[in-house]
Amino acid sequence: MTVVAEFAIPRDVELTSASCALPAVLSSARQARTFTSEFLRLRGEAEEFIEAAVLIVCELATNAIRHGARLLAEYGRERGPDSAIALRLALESDVLHIEVHDGSVILPVQRAAGREEDCGRGMMIIAALAESWTCGLDPAGGKWVRATLRRSTDALQA
Repeated sequence: MTVVAEFAIPRDVELTSASCALPAVLSSARQARTFTSEFLRLRGEAEEFIEAAVLIVCELATNAIRHGARLLAEYGRERGPDSAIALRLALESDVLHIEVHDGSVILPVQRAAGREEDCGRGMMIIAALAESWTCGLDPAGGKWVRATLRRSTDALQA
């Protein structure tokens, strides 16, 4: 795991963004959740806000790993050795921007999963929690998906 911002950053340092690159394996979703919760706890964010952010990060990272990591066509759905996702968090005075990059050019679409389906609800969860979400193609290759989570007014006054 390549980490740009370490967890050992002192509280008195004004860090407003952090990012990490993770291998495109399912266990990386857990690492992305941990990275997000530690970053927000170091900033003194409320637990409810952290939980919402972690859930959004989990859904974005899992989608990127399952559907967006660079796949080698000659190996069917096997991932290449350089398959990775990137997570970026940017905390502003009133919002948190969460952005995940992956190697696919296929943009996500929110859909309604059937009752018996065990997946397909990720973007609906993100839409329910986030103020907004958007996506686009990265000029360097792949795509990005970004969600914005509003900070509570209580946290802003503290």
